[in-house]
Amino acid sequence: MRGLDRYRGHVRELGDYLDLTPDQARAQWAQILRRKPRDRQEAFTPVEAVLCYALFFVVDPHRYGGASMHRAPAIVHSLANLFVRSPGSITSKMMNLDGSRKNAGKHEWRFFVEMATDPDRFPVLYNLALVAARESSIDSARLPDFLHIEGVRDFDLLGQDELSGSTFETIVALKAAKKRAQLLAPNEAETIRMVEQAVRLGQHRFASQVLDDYSHSCAFCGFAPKSIPGNRLLVASHIKPWADSNDVERLDPHNGVAACPTHDAAFDSGLITINGGLRVHRSPSLKRSAVADAKVDAYFGDALAARLLVPDGADGPGRPYLEWHHEHVYQGELVS
Repeated sequence: MRGLDRYRGHVRELGDYLDLTPDQARAQWAQILRRKPRDRQEAFTPVEAVLCYALFFVVDPHRYGGASMHRAPAIVHSLANLFVRSPGSITSKMMNLDGSRKNAGKHEWRFFVEMATDPDRFPVLYNLALVAARESSIDSARLPDFLHIEGVRDFDLLGQDELSGSTFETIVALKAAKKRAQLLAPNEAETIRMVEQAVRLGQHRFASQVLDDYSHSCAFCGFAPKSIPGNRLLVASHIKPWADSNDVERLDPHNGVAACPTHDAAFDSGLITINGGLRVHRSPSLKRSAVADAKVDAYFGDALAARLLVPDGADGPGRPYLEWHHEHVYQGELVS
């Protein structure tokens, strides 16, 4: 029990996170299950920190705090109940991990950096935490597999194709310079890695939400490969491209549409667009090509929906983004 005693003493090292063992995880869950509400909360155990890092894949902690905390996703409240903590302490821990707070321990933000440097390590730790929880009689109702990767060792971030080139590098460099001013004597390379990972996680959250909003179906043709687990046959396409958007627009799901690769490419290149009434328009050059080439017509004739396929209950694309696409991308003029 020496490891558990050290955790009670609030001493932390990076290895406590990275080298977490099944025995240690079970001991930490036992400690958590014995926890009682009190004014001063106990220090986070490594198993809790691993799950707080996992939340970055589905939650932006900077969006919630104070009066808005009740709007945080249900999983934040579920983990808070399980850990016998406030929801605000969960998002605060996340901001310690991503280096947003000056008082964060070095082991915290360095754990975030290590997860970015060696992404294959994270699914192992996440599954270790879940297995230890199940062995501690914590079922999926109390601790759901909120990343849907229980028993899975491979886990890639979604929507990363847009994150390349000089614009991405410039944005990361600017954010890293600001981050270095927040942290105490950070290593420049580590800071850049931390910022880059935060940007990539934001893009993953954007892509995940857009695909969920469109029920994992192409909004242009209805293609829905839901029977193929782990497929990458749909993409979450920005309407106003990532490189041209500001920080808010890049993460706004109203700036996205789910599409199969063919219709995504046509949309990105301006061969098709969407008007304010969600009618799908084909450019003059695409219309001519569809007449001349039966194979083009197969994808952009009757297969192409007349109106964007937005599931019931989904908000659909935002008008300002559609107008930007009309003006800057579409290879034609909108006609009624």
